[in-house]
Amino acid sequence: MGYVAVIPAAGLGKRMGYDYNKVFIQINEMAIIQMTIEQFEKDRNCDAIYLAARKEEMDSMIDLFSSSYKVKGVFEGGDERQHSIFNVLKNIPECEYVLIHDGARPFVSQDILFELYENVKHKSAVICGVNVKDTIKRIEDGKVKETVPRDELFVTHTPQAFSYDLIMRAYSEAEKNNLSVTDDAGMVESLGEEVHVVTSNYDNIKITTMEDLIMAEAIIKRMVDHHV
Repeated sequence: MGYVAVIPAAGLGKRMGYDYNKVFIQINEMAIIQMTIEQFEKDRNCDAIYLAARKEEMDSMIDLFSSSYKVKGVFEGGDERQHSIFNVLKNIPECEYVLIHDGARPFVSQDILFELYENVKHKSAVICGVNVKDTIKRIEDGKVKETVPRDELFVTHTPQAFSYDLIMRAYSEAEKNNLSVTDDAGMVESLGEEVHVVTSNYDNIKITTMEDLIMAEAIIKRMVDHHV
């Protein structure tokens, strides 16, 4: 028994100047969402994949993955990311572990998926990310208030891995208390539960801007050049 992947893909490409969902943008003749799903299809620990899509794009998403042996369902997304994810969680069969991953983050590696799955089996809530490279300063009224030690800062990526029971409880409590967070682990933290960390890599980018698209093309070129 492995894990279930929940992938929200119900956004738009406004910051990239597109009037349609950015996950349908093609890189190297493949849609971003196909690149993302492919990583989970290759992972032997992934038992099933469920997506959240915009209502008007559900048929397109279903058609795109009609031949996928792991994509088991596409559900309607909500106004916010957390609403989309909760709608998927409420509609899938109960399972042991859930990995939640951004649809526009196509370079998650097999190593990251393995580390998350191995850790969540013992720790119930595990996120991945990387250390901050730059010096970070806290600003107040246009002046530097303090320099924040870099070793205390962590850039969070997805997937984020949870036991099914814990993430369902976290989402239910968040809905009950009208809690709005920017990542799933924030809901678990609000319960007072521990969230553990494993290392991601700097290629595991989320494509949200044109600059990210350029970076994505560079990552693919490097992978092709090095036969990754």
